[in-house]
Amino acid sequence: MAETPSSAVRILVVDDEALVAFDVADQCEAAGFDVIGPALTLGQGMALAEANDPSIALLDINLRDEVVWPLARLLRQRSVPIVFISANCGHAEIRDEFPDATCLDKPVDGLILMDTVRPLVGA
Repeated sequence: MAETPSSAVRILVVDDEALVAFDVADQCEAAGFDVIGPALTLGQGMALAEANDPSIALLDINLRDEVVWPLARLLRQRSVPIVFISANCGHAEIRDEFPDATCLDKPVDGLILMDTVRPLVGA
């Protein structure tokens, strides 16, 4: 069986809402991508990012009582493209620290999500 271009793409999914996290992960897998996670906490996300080599990250911003910025900064240092998926895309950090990142409003439509992810991973 021939390997598809997307099969080498590893997507880190981090969202504290389990239903959302697994839905996003399922959408990515259905599109042929490998999923890292999903992580439900900042700590889990940091551990998965450290132990793996994600091609792209799909990150919720507010993770229970924490925010995702430390993980986003780590990923930025590694030149990993970031797509924030949040109910609040108006965070100053997006504008000031992550101007190249895309932010999609929750709930995110699967087609919009894949249309956003594919160009970032060259698929």
